[in-house]
Amino acid sequence: ATRRFGSLADARERLQRSAAHREHRLRLRELAGIVLQDAQIAWRGLRRAPGFVGVAVLCLALGIGANAAIYSVINAVLLRPLPFTNPSRLVRISFAGSTPPGIYAILQRESHSYEGIAGHSDGYKVSATGSGAPVRYSSADVTANLFDVLGARPALGRTFLPGDNAAGRSNLVILSYAVWRDHYGGNSGVLGRAITIDGVTRTIVGVMPEQFHFPSADVQLWTPAPFVPTADSYWWGRPLRLLARLKRGTSIAQARAEAAVVLPRARGAFPNIRMPDEWGRDVVVVTLRESLVGAERPTLLLLFGAVGLVLLIACVNVATLYVERAATREREIAIRAALGAGRARIVTLLLTESLLVAGLGAAAGLLIATAGVRVLVAMLPPGTPRADEIAVDGHVLGFTLALAALSGLAFGMLPALRATKLDVQSSLRLDGRSGNSPRRTSATRALAIGQVALAVVIVTAAGLLLKSFWRLHQVDLGFDTRHVLAAEIPLPSFEGDTNARAPAFYDAIVARVRTIPGVRTVAAASALPFGPIAGPAAMVVEAHPTPPGGIPLEPIRTTVSPDYFRTLAIPLLRGRSFTDADRVGTPLVAIIDASAAKAFWPNEDAIGRRIRYVWIQSWFTVVGIVGDVKRDSLSGGAQPSLYLPMSQSFAQEMLIVVRASGDADIATISPALRAAVFNVDPGVPVSEMRSLDGFVAESAARTRFAVTLVALFAAVALLLGATGVYGVMTAAVSRRTREIGVRMALGATSRGVLRMVLRESASVTIAGVILGVAGAIGAARLLRGLLFGVDSVDLPVLAVVAALLATVAVLAALAPATRASRVDPLSAIRAE
Repeated sequence: ATRRFGSLADARERLQRSAAHREHRLRLRELAGIVLQDAQIAWRGLRRAPGFVGVAVLCLALGIGANAAIYSVINAVLLRPLPFTNPSRLVRISFAGSTPPGIYAILQRESHSYEGIAGHSDGYKVSATGSGAPVRYSSADVTANLFDVLGARPALGRTFLPGDNAAGRSNLVILSYAVWRDHYGGNSGVLGRAITIDGVTRTIVGVMPEQFHFPSADVQLWTPAPFVPTADSYWWGRPLRLLARLKRGTSIAQARAEAAVVLPRARGAFPNIRMPDEWGRDVVVVTLRESLVGAERPTLLLLFGAVGLVLLIACVNVATLYVERAATREREIAIRAALGAGRARIVTLLLTESLLVAGLGAAAGLLIATAGVRVLVAMLPPGTPRADEIAVDGHVLGFTLALAALSGLAFGMLPALRATKLDVQSSLRLDGRSGNSPRRTSATRALAIGQVALAVVIVTAAGLLLKSFWRLHQVDLGFDTRHVLAAEIPLPSFEGDTNARAPAFYDAIVARVRTIPGVRTVAAASALPFGPIAGPAAMVVEAHPTPPGGIPLEPIRTTVSPDYFRTLAIPLLRGRSFTDADRVGTPLVAIIDASAAKAFWPNEDAIGRRIRYVWIQSWFTVVGIVGDVKRDSLSGGAQPSLYLPMSQSFAQEMLIVVRASGDADIATISPALRAAVFNVDPGVPVSEMRSLDGFVAESAARTRFAVTLVALFAAVALLLGATGVYGVMTAAVSRRTREIGVRMALGATSRGVLRMVLRESASVTIAGVILGVAGAIGAARLLRGLLFGVDSVDLPVLAVVAALLATVAVLAALAPATRASRVDPLSAIRAE
């Protein structure tokens, strides 16, 4: 021993540790054997109760499956790290005002909290020509270092190099993987080929990986944002959205504090105008993930809370079944205890059985979740970030297993603990009659009350959301969406003066579309309410100049053809509409809405007054005032709007807007529209025609998604609650069969027995509804930010929900009550 271990003491310590390890292994082996034995016993017991197992597994499958499906969405959208290098250090920078290339250059030079700052525009539509039929793509202008800041590498070729934003070097393009695969056949020889985008010939230098989607999943091309310090676009061009990578050890608070100093100082860089004092204020620096998915968090957490209540109701339902099952097994458990089984062994046996049931429910729930995820993805609102990553993966599987374990413990703990308080001698003296234990009755009543209360909470939430959604769709939009169709028609790049030739191009299309059968009116517009978004324009009001340091008025600007207001049925309140005479060479005119008139001239008549852009000295005379329209939100207010005639404005991409007759639709008008555009210019692609009703519906897609799912979960909760009441009353009738028989033998009528059972059901329901209404009032306050035109405490909704739950509970109790009223007294007493 001393030769091997150095000393006798070391040898003794080694031997003691070895013995302890052997004892520990033996205990583990013994415990595993006990667990295996309990599982075998539990499985044999469950096989003898297929009805109980079927109901319990079905309830759990609905609850666990729905939770797993919603969690798969939450995991992909909110929890999973962004697919970039060290995504936790990526931040979004935003502030009051826009960020043109000139300001971006200043921030990049003077900020010291970041390893790099990049910028990008939002996706916008472009026309690609030169390789077959013209194609419409979604493109984004980016700074050359965007891909480096994100840590993204190309699948083929290269990304942009420093200096690619400079004049003469910006005619490059990077393709998305989908464009490379679908339009170029995945050919690696695509590098160096030319593609014409909006009339500009660009060279393909790279292809991004299939998983790269930035700034959104819709973007298909990336081009360098042109940085030309001598051009107006350097200060007034398409603004950039900023993202940055923090230096190691730098906090978001430090970056925010630095930006709050650098941004206001950059205000003086704008030429020919003194920016308002508010420009550069209200700096927000948040993680990139928060900026991308933060808007989805309230909706998804609401759904997760709703589906969690469904699972809780399911667990309560199964717990009720287990209490009844445990009561029928009192004699079995008493025999086990009499034979020496300790309380811990009995609890272990019962919990093993509940975990087996939960495991079966989880397996069935995974099948439901797999199908449910496909349905959820199809229902998701357009533009939901990372929707392509939603799947039942390892994280969802782990979550489901954890949920099954917790559920099994939750519904199995009550009967297991009650079994430890069993009076063995009394149970062994039972002659087979189950009796009517007060403890057992109170437990099942309490569980049934809890089920009803939880169902009231979730059904109330669904009722409030449904009423809010209905109110939302009763809002006056300010225009008529019925039978209005629209399609984007890109602006061709004409040789020579595009500004002069663009109005004639759209006028020709409007004239041809007007002759299509089924078209009542047609117009052209640069933007539509709830459709392609119009941008604000900083304006100066004659005789009411913006005070030094003040914020100029910024109405939403839309360029339209003369029939635009008639096509959308926007009412003309005063003055006149545009006419064909409002062309280049005639006095510049404008039409504003009532909100703009009130903002520009609060105490004066706006007709005949003049306004101009802050950067152009030409004045527009207001010739008409139209009604307010909602732009992009059913719940938001109307924004001040400015309308300019197409023939007097600078050239831009337009939409053709058609009001069709009642029997015409997209299928009949769309081919004729494409033919009309082809006859004017064969090289111009036409987007898919859509209805204005579709644009409006899409704006409420997130609300509709939440309302639909919460209503579905409420229906499931209602079904589970009814099942719980039915199960409790059925068990009560079964326990009281002898009592009912005695009552009827002593003269009780069938109608009296029916009333007695229904009265017991009503007491359970009323208690659950009262408790549930109290909980619903508290829970509804969490919905306050999601409701429109509805108070969180809405008495009509609460009354309807209470009446609905009461009706469902009575109907659920009607079958066992009817069965009780038909008990044969002699048969009931003889059976006992």
